[in-house]
Amino acid sequence: MTLKRPISLSGIGLHSGKEVEMTFRPAEAGSGIRFRRLDVDGRPEVPALVQYVSQTNRSTTLTCGGWSVHTVEHVLATLAGYGIDNLVIELGASEPPIADGSSKIYCRMVEEAGLLEQASWIEAFAIPEVMELSSDGSLMVALPFEGLKITCTSTDAKGRFTQFESMEITRETWVRELSLARTFCFFEELEQLFQHGLIQGGSLQNAVVIREDAILTTEPMRYPNEFVRHKMLDILGDLSLVGRPLNGHFIAVKPGHSANCQMAQRIAAQLERDALVCESTQKIK
Repeated sequence: MTLKRPISLSGIGLHSGKEVEMTFRPAEAGSGIRFRRLDVDGRPEVPALVQYVSQTNRSTTLTCGGWSVHTVEHVLATLAGYGIDNLVIELGASEPPIADGSSKIYCRMVEEAGLLEQASWIEAFAIPEVMELSSDGSLMVALPFEGLKITCTSTDAKGRFTQFESMEITRETWVRELSLARTFCFFEELEQLFQHGLIQGGSLQNAVVIREDAILTTEPMRYPNEFVRHKMLDILGDLSLVGRPLNGHFIAVKPGHSANCQMAQRIAAQLERDALVCESTQKIK
């Protein structure tokens, strides 16, 4: 699946604070998802695959050939939600526009460009058995399931704003129930993040800020449990780095990009082992 035509968006990057133009450009069947840096000589490309994950602090960064793209998860969640598996994402800087902190505007781009079915079809990888990992206070479990389901519990270190959600992910539930959930942070984190060169483009226009028991936002909450739904959005984007659709039930407690990507790495490793077994079997025959 790809798009019928190219479509572009301009805005600022959340962490870089830099103005950037991004274009979704249709790609041929079997070519996968790739980021293309137009601001660099030679227009280098970074495949949206988990083996290129180089950093998971507050966002997911991919690096290939010395060139990186940051904060890729919201865009990738959009493509996964629609089932798009072939696309070139052209960027005029190292980070996509953050827009309003959700995937709302990316969904609008996809809807305006139109979806194009392609001849080739990639079979979903079905989680064969229980897979479990714990990382930096996050717990994630993958179970066999016919379809894709995410169950998530989110909270902070002090147990504030603990939220829960569970849903099967389809194109309809993605658009209606997850895509509008905005990124968020806690007020006491802001100074440290800014000093470390992050959230340079952050504002109440593109994030929700939690201060003590107050929620600072420019508009009413979009879902009663918007925070956990945004965590599920991130999970969907990070897991898409496996490079194939997934069938499984993913259960996450206090998830983060590190645990999400580690799970994607385990699944990718399983895929590689399965491919080797299949190759060996064919040679024996």
